[in-house]
Amino acid sequence: MLPRERFAFVWVGAQVIVFGAYFSFLTLAKPRLSLSVGQQISLLAIVLGSLGLVAAGTWLAQYLRRTRDDAEDERDRAIENKASAVAYRVLMAGIILVGCVMPFGAGGWDIVNAAVLAIAVAEVVHHGLIIVGYRRGLRV
Repeated sequence: MLPRERFAFVWVGAQVIVFGAYFSFLTLAKPRLSLSVGQQISLLAIVLGSLGLVAAGTWLAQYLRRTRDDAEDERDRAIENKASAVAYRVLMAGIILVGCVMPFGAGGWDIVNAAVLAIAVAEVVHHGLIIVGYRRGLRV
């Protein structure tokens, strides 16, 4: 397995687990609990911090195992470009929904969490397409 593909697997798994737990907690606990602003910021900081630790650990492990054969080639760049283009469209659709539709019916932390969800979905799509690109080959 190539290092970029391995990182994509780890990153998708980490995001699904961490953001899945975060949004499940918000969905289940929000009706019963009234979280203060500080508690919500702390919860979001824990989520983003744990993802930062996963990314840093994965990058460090990849950096320490690096060999000459791991240099980026045209195929890697093409897969990255195609995945980024699709993820950008997903992110734009989510942010348009958050910025143009949600302010009329929701506010505060609902908008923040919807923006975080849009970013998380775009990241999962991005790295998921990288995995598909390496597993099934690049299709332009």
